[in-house]
Amino acid sequence: MPKKHTKVSYSKPSIPVHPSLSSSTHPSHHGAHAQAAESSPTVNALIQHLRRSQTPSTTERHHSDSNPHPSVHPSLKSILQVPDTPSPRPRPQAAPPRRQRGPAGPPPPLSWLEDSIHAPKGGCESSASTDAAGHDVARRLDRLPGIYLPAERSLVHQTLRSMARNWAWHLEYDQYYVATLPELLKQALLAYVTVYSPHGTTRAALELLFLGDAALADATGSEAVTHLDFSGAAVLKDLSRIFEKQPPTSPSLEAPLSVPDTWDTPSPSPLHAPTIRFPTLTHLSLAHPPSPSWRALLSALPHLRTLTHLSLAHWPAPSLTPNAQTATLASPTGSVQYGGSAFYSASDGDWSEAAGLLRRLGRGTLCLKWLDLDGCVAWVAALGWTDAEGSGGGGGGVDWAGSWRGVEIVRCAQGWVPRGLQGPNEKGPEKGEDGGGEAGRARWDVERERRRYREKVAREAWVEREVEVRRVEARVGQRRRGRAGRVVFEKTGVEERLDRWLAERSRGGGDAVRGLNG
Repeated sequence: MPKKHTKVSYSKPSIPVHPSLSSSTHPSHHGAHAQAAESSPTVNALIQHLRRSQTPSTTERHHSDSNPHPSVHPSLKSILQVPDTPSPRPRPQAAPPRRQRGPAGPPPPLSWLEDSIHAPKGGCESSASTDAAGHDVARRLDRLPGIYLPAERSLVHQTLRSMARNWAWHLEYDQYYVATLPELLKQALLAYVTVYSPHGTTRAALELLFLGDAALADATGSEAVTHLDFSGAAVLKDLSRIFEKQPPTSPSLEAPLSVPDTWDTPSPSPLHAPTIRFPTLTHLSLAHPPSPSWRALLSALPHLRTLTHLSLAHWPAPSLTPNAQTATLASPTGSVQYGGSAFYSASDGDWSEAAGLLRRLGRGTLCLKWLDLDGCVAWVAALGWTDAEGSGGGGGGVDWAGSWRGVEIVRCAQGWVPRGLQGPNEKGPEKGEDGGGEAGRARWDVERERRRYREKVAREAWVEREVEVRRVEARVGQRRRGRAGRVVFEKTGVEERLDRWLAERSRGGGDAVRGLNG
């Protein structure tokens, strides 16, 4: 059936009619409207009433009070004896500008500013890190000696720092231009990236930075690179691939194969053999690794035979199984340690695994002359460990008179200096910290005493590690005596105060803190 349509009717609202217009439609009420019009005031009467009721403004009243007489020409004032017109009152000072208020609402969360190019400079830079003990360790541009670094106030310095802060952006939009930079600027740029970039460099960035001329026109390549600073970069797992070039393209299958005439003819080198990407590399820094791996470092040794300077600052103790220190295996004779080092191997003086790995490292870096082990004082004893001190499974320790006979300098600074040993430029005690006298005893504070005790313990531990470095230096010197040159262990720079403490200790006078604070 067809749907029924309901007709909707709209009612028009009633609008009242002005009385002046209703006379034509309703002639019967003409007399009443005329009387109402005569009784109502006219427009002119209303205007006059408003004029009389309106009071003069404050400005007009002030103007009439300050100028009671009309202005007269100055030449007629003396003749007419008109008093001088008072000078106008000074204008009121303008109100101070209102404080510029920021946008309404709470501030943006810090997670929005982590990857933003508009974030504050202090929030994006990671120029400092912490070691295993939680001490702040500053990263340096001059980690490798001899690297090219522009002057601090030069335009090149500002440009490289800006590129390092926006390194991800430049890799995306300037990927066809960064490979054309000169080799010196590439080396300096990597050093700036390790200090100023929030994310560091990656394998893809390195391959893009060191493209060859065959892959990109006007690219400078990597044949003349001598310094590489990979501090803080997550490239250890891909270290072997970074140092290898891509193999050349395979030849055509239609090319005839050359058959040798005799069986003793040397065969040609394979076309797919990998080549070294950095043939002239002499300085390499792998300091501050986010995920250190001694296995990856040892696997890359065939590409590091030309190294003369190596930085392993803030690396953990050498071990192939660092996560298995507490794991054991059940055997008929009892439980056996699963990894090469146990949890208490350092306290027991067993450095067999660490010394064995350092020995393998020495065999792969025969040209080494400078070794940086800043922040590695916890396992520096492995450098002087011998097979007679352990269980006999370490392979004799580091061969200082053989593979590492050319090493001249070993840096073994702890990376930080406790309070009280930083020299004359160190800040004095805080206000109210001096506890001498009655006023000092009245201001005695528990938290302050706890802080002093923790600083005292830190100083004692720090001095004991420095003494251990000296013992290792003496052991290495004995093993090198008459065979190679002397090894210099560069330490923190408080040698005079440390020597004075050692002298007091040999005479049996005082403890570490009293000897160092004297």
